[in-house]
Formats: sequence, C-alpha cells, structure tokens
Amino acid sequence: MSASWDGFRALLQEESRVLGELNTVALAMTEALVQKDIDKINATERRLEGNRILHQQARRKRLQMQVAGFGELTLEQVCAYAPGPMRRVFQQLSREMSIKGISLAITVNNNKALILAGMERLRKTVELIHDAMTESTGTYKRRGNVPKSTSSVIVSRKA
Repeated sequence: MSASWDGFRALLQEESRVLGELNTVALAMTEALVQKDIDKINATERRLEGNRILHQQARRKRLQMQVAGFGELTLEQVCAYAPGPMRRVFQQLSREMSIKGISLAITVNNNKALILAGMERLRKTVELIHDAMTESTGTYKRRGNVPKSTSSVIVSRKA
C-alpha cells in the first residue's frame, strides 16, 4: 500500500515541478512581449508549447493513477484520504499546484492582454497609413474629390 502512495506522491511532485517550469516560461513570454523582441517571442513560444505538452503528460499520468485508485474523488479528497504520515505532504503538494495554476492563469491572461494591445496598435497604425494615403488634398480635380478607398494596405512584417 505504501508503494502505491509513494508512486502517487512522485507523480504529484513531477506534475508540480513541470507546472512550475511552465509558469516560469510563461513569465519569460511576458517579458519578451513587453520587450517586443520577435526572435525572443518566437523562441519562448516554442519553449512554452514544449512545457505545456510536458505538463499535459504529467497531469494525464497522475489522473490515470488517481482515477484507477479512487474513481471520481477530487485531488483534495484523495490527499485527505492519504495515510496519516503522508497526508501533510499530499495536501501541501495539492495547495502548491493550486497556487501555481492560479499564477499561470494570471500570467496567461496578462500575455493575452499584451498581444491584443499590440494588435490594436497595429490596426490603428494601418488605419492611419491608409487614411494618409487616400486623404483628399482639397485641390480641384476634374471629377471632384475622390472618396476614401476601402481597399487594404499591406504592411511588411518588419514595419
């Protein structure tokens, strides 16, 4: 019985460790987005995706063992069911993973906000360029003022 609890504890520790690494890479993505460094953003995005997959695998392994042994019980319920000497360690790991999960959610939401703000700045910039290119000069033209164009402007990725 103790061997199965030790195995479950090892899976919980691994999931917690991988979740912490995922959190660290997500924070690195925030830094790259703030710095607006395209190469750093791309490299961090690849690392983030790799760590996300590792976390999914660790979580899947832990859930498989948890469901096989305890059915529909939640992680908190399983930790409360652990043998006395191990209970505190399990509950600590559960709380740690909960805190890391909340931290990751906040970081991901911040990253999304940074990306959306950048996209909005880009949209406004393109709109200004488009308006400047199609602006009426106010001088007489044979057929009158030309209405603003509805065509799009293509902007280089390096712009």
